[in-house]
Amino acid sequence: MIVLPFFAVSAFSQQRLNPTVVDSLTYNYYLNGNWNELITLGKQATNDSIDFKYLQQRMGYAYFVKGNYFAAIRHYQNALYFDADDPVSHTYLYYSAVNINDEAMARYHISKLDAENQAFLKVKKSRLVDAVDVEYNYKINKDYAINYALTSDLRSNPHYKRIGLNSQLGYRFNLYQSYSTYSQLTDYFNQTIQNEYYISGVYSLFSRTSFMAAYHYVGTTFNTDTDSLKIPGNLWFGKLTHSFNRFDVSLSHSRFTNDYVDAKQTGLQFGFLVPVKSKIYLKSSLYNITESDSSRLVFNQTIGALIARRFWLQGSATLGNLNNFVDNNALYLYNSMDHTTFRTGASLFYYIGKHLILFTNYTFDKKLIIDSQYIYKQHSITGGLIWKI
Repeated sequence: MIVLPFFAVSAFSQQRLNPTVVDSLTYNYYLNGNWNELITLGKQATNDSIDFKYLQQRMGYAYFVKGNYFAAIRHYQNALYFDADDPVSHTYLYYSAVNINDEAMARYHISKLDAENQAFLKVKKSRLVDAVDVEYNYKINKDYAINYALTSDLRSNPHYKRIGLNSQLGYRFNLYQSYSTYSQLTDYFNQTIQNEYYISGVYSLFSRTSFMAAYHYVGTTFNTDTDSLKIPGNLWFGKLTHSFNRFDVSLSHSRFTNDYVDAKQTGLQFGFLVPVKSKIYLKSSLYNITESDSSRLVFNQTIGALIARRFWLQGSATLGNLNNFVDNNALYLYNSMDHTTFRTGASLFYYIGKHLILFTNYTFDKKLIIDSQYIYKQHSITGGLIWKI
């Protein structure tokens, strides 16, 4: 390759660029670490319809060095249009995905590398025990106790416990399983117990496109002094997600059925990562729930931010009747006796290190007793941890 003398891009601003000049200059900028000049010339070249693999790779690397990983992803993906199997492009797409905390994308691009490059990155193809998470939730119906007579006989403070296991079954397939239990005393010391099993699989169809399928078994039991009524339920869920630059969009559908309920839910979600140092993330979700020949809308707005080096804070508000509402990829089903009509709360995640995350959550609910149409307030506190093994 002939390396032309080094001079500023402005010298060519009044004449038409050609591929040879662009190739030589961008290579020179790359060798000398002149990232801003490389990016400026690359933009000018693409505006003049000059494009080739090495130009996209060099621009991608310039953005990568400057810490703009989303721009780096865009250019390395463009490079794949010229050579779909290029190991350099896939390797830096892996590193970029790691830096934006997109593990599915990172593992997808590892799957495109040969065995030698996969061994160099030292990422295992399969891990039967990849991560374990546990959580405990305690709900307080204090406002109900103050404002409603006989409440100690009608509603106790519910408990919820859950444990989950994540497995990596290949570079592109992730399997998650969870067992949970819920208990509460209701209606004059009758007891509601709900044992649940959840399993979901996520497959990376493309670099930033994935499909999820999940099944959630809901085993509800009502115990009285004289009888025990068992109501098994089944929840099926599917979701397609695609990300582009700082945006992500997903479409989901679920169906929950038991002997008394047939509820269908369709959801549309939009997310955006704001390009600021605190990594602010916004997500808006709209759901349509169809049940008993009627339908209703539920809206959720979430905002999260990195408030310190190891702390992620997230807040949300949900509007609408949440009876039989499916949330968090069908991991949670809100089918309690009293309907939630409004919810808001906040979660705090503390990243202790590479392998351990502690989290806590506070949620405030407005609950509706259907028979009496009485509204009471419920406070919820959750604590848990995620252990990445």
